[in-house]
Formats: sequence, structure tokens, C-alpha cells
Amino acid sequence: MFVDISDNVRHFFWHYSQERRLPLYQALVGELVNISSKTRLVENNDQLNALKHQLKGICRYLSLEFDARIEVITRHQQLYCMVEHIHGQVVAIADEL
Repeated sequence: MFVDISDNVRHFFWHYSQERRLPLYQALVGELVNISSKTRLVENNDQLNALKHQLKGICRYLSLEFDARIEVITRHQQLYCMVEHIHGQVVAIADEL
């Protein structure tokens, strides 16, 4: 089950000046797209764990309490779904930045 993180994402960006928001937003979206793309190519647990680690870093940066949810991921499809969920909510607030 996924939760609404849009308020957390908004809160993160509101800490930055208007000039910094767009570059940070673009970097965040780029990282999520990168993880999503790599997730489709996962062939072993080491690759999966590396991508989970990247996603944990992003979630911590955004102050999302997702460590436990990420730890229980055992298949690349699960990770892909989580990344796409986060990406979708980040993209949904783009016009508010």
C-alpha cells in the first residue's frame, strides 16, 4: 500500500529559494527516472540492493520514512512500483514549484 507523499515533497522544496527549486526538482526527477530505468534491467540481488540503497538516500533526503518499506523489497518489480509511485507524486506537484 502506497501513501501520499506530496506534502512531504512540497515541504522539501519550500525550504529552497525559487531559483534553486527547479534545478533540484530536475535532479530529483532525473534520479527517479534513472533508478526506474535501471530497475527494469536488474539481474541479481547485488544490483537490486544497490538500487534500493539509492532510493533510500532519496527518501531520506525528502524526509520520507520509507526505510522499512524498502528493506522488505525482494523483487525488481516491487522496487519499480515504489519508484514509479514516488515519481508520479513528484511530477504531480511540478506546477506548484
